[in-house]
Amino acid sequence: MTNGQVNAIARSADRIFLGGSFTRVGTGTPRGVALSTVTSLANPAFAHPNGTVRAAVPDGSGGYYIGGEFTQVGTVPRNRIAHIAADGTVNPSFDPNVNGSVLALALSGSTLYAGGSFNGANSVNGTTTRNRLAAFDIATGTDTSFNPNVNGSVLALAVSGTTLYAGGLFSSVNTTTTRNRLAAFDT
Repeated sequence: MTNGQVNAIARSADRIFLGGSFTRVGTGTPRGVALSTVTSLANPAFAHPNGTVRAAVPDGSGGYYIGGEFTQVGTVPRNRIAHIAADGTVNPSFDPNVNGSVLALALSGSTLYAGGSFNGANSVNGTTTRNRLAAFDIATGTDTSFNPNVNGSVLALAVSGTTLYAGGLFSSVNTTTTRNRLAAFDT
């Protein structure tokens, strides 16, 4: 039982990650927690974000990518997106440094897609302009050349094969192409 809203649920092997605006699951587990699917107990070793988690996806190795409105995970500075490894620590190599809320995540191979309300100059990695949708290399956190330039918040992402689907509060992509609230991109 949480004492606040749950925004994200992701399952990986024998764990479930919950994210949201809660400050407690059972006792003393704020905003993000890995729960055992066997015992339902929280793993106290997992680093906790200092703000709301809006999205989570398993990394395929027992850890999770999380996105939201936090600026720190455990004791590590991370702006709105982070990778928590299977041992509960923050991955020191993955730091996309996003300047606005991350509201949706999707993982495909070695690429993590992030959607949200971030935009403008220096919106990802402190140097790159990405408007509300970006892609990152999972090993380094470096942004890729993927740049669909969405004109409104991205709230949902799904990948099927080589197609990324995005849903949200937008009316155009790629600057001039009309797409009302739903778009598909070649990954």
